[in-house]
Amino acid sequence: MSLRLVTSLYLICASLVHIVSPEQDGSVNTVINQTLKLVCLLKANSSSLLETYLGRQGSPFTDKDFRAPRLSYTGVPAAAISFLEWRILSDIDRLDKNFMAYTVFSEFLQLVWDDQFELNPTEGELLDMLKVTRLHVQGLLNNLTTIMSALGVPPSPVTDPLTLDVVKTNTFEKKVRGYVVCSTYKQWIDRTVRDFNLLVKKYPL
Repeated sequence: MSLRLVTSLYLICASLVHIVSPEQDGSVNTVINQTLKLVCLLKANSSSLLETYLGRQGSPFTDKDFRAPRLSYTGVPAAAISFLEWRILSDIDRLDKNFMAYTVFSEFLQLVWDDQFELNPTEGELLDMLKVTRLHVQGLLNNLTTIMSALGVPPSPVTDPLTLDVVKTNTFEKKVRGYVVCSTYKQWIDRTVRDFNLLVKKYPL
């Protein structure tokens, strides 16, 4: 995906990322449908972010035969869930799990930006992508808060997983951590698209 196209998508996303309210937009149904449009655009951007991130980390991430494994990192919320477990979630639980995950991702994306600013300060495209992605995540959190409040249940409080002991590590682990954050964020966006495709059927316009 070209930088020009990515930039255009970011500008479109930015126009959709805002706090919406049922009173202003007619109903919670409208907010849910708007949020689906937003996360569909974020899904395309998540692929570009991951590809760009890997391309700026050097060996082994840029080796021709490198196959990025599915790794985990302490504190990064896993998106994997069985179909039955996912399918029987209530609407509130579905929204709340998204809220908790993206609250944590907002913190980790800032950490990855800080790491990359230290390791790759001249990689403006990657730094901009990380910055804009975090902005979009914060906009998504605003929409999730609005939807849950309209349904009568505020989001659950989320414990900040990052401490000074956690963030301080060596160069290679910082690169691995950034990869895990970007790849797991992409998996979560895929799951969120499925969540909202289901929700719009329950709350049609």
